[in-house]
Amino acid sequence: MTDEFVLVDYKQAIRDLDNDASLYKDLLDCWFSEMQLDKAVLEKLCQKEDLSEAAAYVHRVKGAAGSLGAHALFETAQKTENLLRGKTQGNVREHIEELLSVYDSTEKEFKLIRTRF
Repeated sequence: MTDEFVLVDYKQAIRDLDNDASLYKDLLDCWFSEMQLDKAVLEKLCQKEDLSEAAAYVHRVKGAAGSLGAHALFETAQKTENLLRGKTQGNVREHIEELLSVYDSTEKEFKLIRTRF
């Protein structure tokens, strides 16, 4: 069976965790039990005048994605967080939609990876 994951480099993530595959599995389990990106929650946070809570919400997803080797999700979350913090300009709605799309695709890969442990 070959690894053809496009969005998640789980082997590199395991190497970054001192080759502790058990720890990676634990982090992946936490992703599914705790780290879910909820569109309704994010949209509600984005309706507030102060977007710092929305930025913090995205930041948590970004951190977990980075730890698990989900580089595309990490980068998309970083761009969205920067926008929400006012560091860059852009359309919030478009960034959120892109983030949700990458999140959904990444989660599908995580589910496949999870079957290997």
